[in-house]
Amino acid sequence: MNLSNSALILLSGGIDSAVALWKMKELNYNVYTITFDYNKRFTKEIECCSLISTKSNALSHKTIDLNFLSEFEDETYSESSPLFNHKDNIPPNYIPSRNLIFYSIAFWWAETTGIETIVGGHNKNDINSFPDSNDGFFQHLNQLVNDSTYGSREISYKIRMPLSGLDKRQVIEEALRLNVPLELTWSCERQEDVPCKFCRSCKLRIDSFSGLGIQDPLTK
Repeated sequence: MNLSNSALILLSGGIDSAVALWKMKELNYNVYTITFDYNKRFTKEIECCSLISTKSNALSHKTIDLNFLSEFEDETYSESSPLFNHKDNIPPNYIPSRNLIFYSIAFWWAETTGIETIVGGHNKNDINSFPDSNDGFFQHLNQLVNDSTYGSREISYKIRMPLSGLDKRQVIEEALRLNVPLELTWSCERQEDVPCKFCRSCKLRIDSFSGLGIQDPLTK
């Protein structure tokens, strides 16, 4: 197998990462998937990642236990923390250095196997809310990996963000075009039986489907 045409997709169980996965399939990449199971992630999300990976015919899927990581709203910060003074502006689901940790682990697998391309499903909304989702962060990280690994002596690693210019509604349009199994995706941050419809992710998902005049398959 030609691993230079292989891509490792960071899979969260939501719409964005699923669309990123299908976009790489459309480009004829051999796809691998990786999921991070951190503190308080629902079993439903992890199950959706596995189902989406299987549906995509990914060559391999890994779930990495990172239970020590927790979201901003689940931690108590002392006044000495630089996060303390910004607590009113930080999104509740922010995890300090999340993407630095996630992508470092992804590169560990990539260097081990020879995969050249790492793919994230960050869209325009993420870039506006999370400082470790912008182009500058990924450019620096990409350069760092290519300057500091044995693998980079033979491979030129690339981070790709195929959705970075799209908002949520446009991502769903891409999902429909690519025939992504949206019924397997999960967005709710509060429960795992049926979507709560009130959390930040549910509201964004509802508004996006509604704006397109179509029904979310999870609410049929």
